[in-house]
Amino acid sequence: MKQIKRADLHMHSTFSDGVEEPEELVIRAKNNGVELISLTDHDETGGLERMKAAAAQHGLQFVNGVEISADYGEVSIHVVGLDFDPEDEMLQALLGRIRANRFERAVQMAEKLERLGMKGVLEIVTNPRLIGRPHFAAWLAQNGYVEDYNASFSKYLSRGKPGYVERAKTSIHEATSAILKAKGIPVLAHPGRYKLNEWEFDSMFKEFTEAGGHAIEVTTGSHTPGQNLLFCDFAQSRNLWASTGSDFHRSMNRCEPGLQGDLPRTVEPVWNHFRAS
Repeated sequence: MKQIKRADLHMHSTFSDGVEEPEELVIRAKNNGVELISLTDHDETGGLERMKAAAAQHGLQFVNGVEISADYGEVSIHVVGLDFDPEDEMLQALLGRIRANRFERAVQMAEKLERLGMKGVLEIVTNPRLIGRPHFAAWLAQNGYVEDYNASFSKYLSRGKPGYVERAKTSIHEATSAILKAKGIPVLAHPGRYKLNEWEFDSMFKEFTEAGGHAIEVTTGSHTPGQNLLFCDFAQSRNLWASTGSDFHRSMNRCEPGLQGDLPRTVEPVWNHFRAS
């Protein structure tokens, strides 16, 4: 793989909870100077071939990606997989199980909201494997039940709120092992987002590394500028490979593709370890 100046290895399309097609994401990224791109839809690899084709058409390098929903205690942890074989049976079995659990959860959440007089949320489902809380949030805002998207979570969809349902759990070890089995690289996504104290974070990170994880997102649209700097130092001090991604879902949410902040030269880019490199 040729030397990369700007990459975006974390973004979402209509194949999960993003609002743009893979082809539209490629154009956005190219316009922002991105040279290497990945699509990391939640627990879903269905958009990869379209993203790969669009990237080739526009002269961008591409690597397979996925974002797996895992858990550390009661905290949701996301593990991004990069440069893996999307046909791997173990990986696809795990993703299929997570998607099935997600739909069952969505049905239960819809039933709760219906009892509150909010009927029809499941009518928005075009692919039942992919529905999640962001779809519910958008529906609640569009139908006037809340003032905006974010209020959907604070009033109805967060833990302890009337529309919330616990999701079936997947361990960090399961997610990381499935990516490794598929010959990919597990990356701890947006570490600054997790509501863990220092001891809890160290314990969670130990579980990730003992399962075979050796990469961490450093610059990401889910971080503040201060967190970007913090995790640059974290990666450098622990000799971790560094990844970067906007975590783009929609306009005006976090940041545009490629504009999350480039990796500094003091860290080892994860793409130096891609099989194609």
